[in-house]
Amino acid sequence: MSNLPSVSQVAQAFSQAAQNYDAVAGLQRQAADHLFNRCADDLHGQVMDIGCGTGYLTKQLVQQDAVTQVLGVDVAPGMLDWCRQHINSDKCDWLLADAQALPLANQSIDRIVSSLAIQWCADELALFANISRVLRNDGRFFATTLGPDTLSELRWAWQQVDDFQHVNEFVPQNELLAALQPHFSQVQIQAHTIKLEFDKVSDILRELKQLGASNH
Repeated sequence: MSNLPSVSQVAQAFSQAAQNYDAVAGLQRQAADHLFNRCADDLHGQVMDIGCGTGYLTKQLVQQDAVTQVLGVDVAPGMLDWCRQHINSDKCDWLLADAQALPLANQSIDRIVSSLAIQWCADELALFANISRVLRNDGRFFATTLGPDTLSELRWAWQQVDDFQHVNEFVPQNELLAALQPHFSQVQIQAHTIKLEFDKVSDILRELKQLGASNH
């Protein structure tokens, strides 16, 4: 994923997008709902939400009776500022941090969730090593991410224009599995396709920019 923006560029882009993010985050909400439905019955104790964004998933986590504390982690200060202003729960704490270098003690978290965030981490080995390190021995990690077919139609459209790389490329399933296996005893990966329709290419480009996910 050599074409990924740097950590500071990701932080800046998503901080700037915080105010308008929820208005255009339809795909993100679908992915977060799917993730929550998958793991809700298994959540308890200290839960960390990596790449919490505006806190859409975080708000669902704190409503679980078995969850005692939720730590929302994001690399974008603008997103965390938004969460502090709009989420009022004694269960919530917020941490500005890079998931590839978590400033947390070993075996301090019971469950870790992350929805559409880990694809922005260029070093998968460091990411999963950190996640494994902070999880308790019986801890579990649940995540959604983007695959290599993401925005394939947009990639094709740009290829009709020039030879430059306008669309981010994401890790294929076999590489993701290889990065996970050294750090977790059991790994399950499922692939799902979510289709969104746009009338014009300019519409999806505008939405990506509003989300902070544009490659421009």
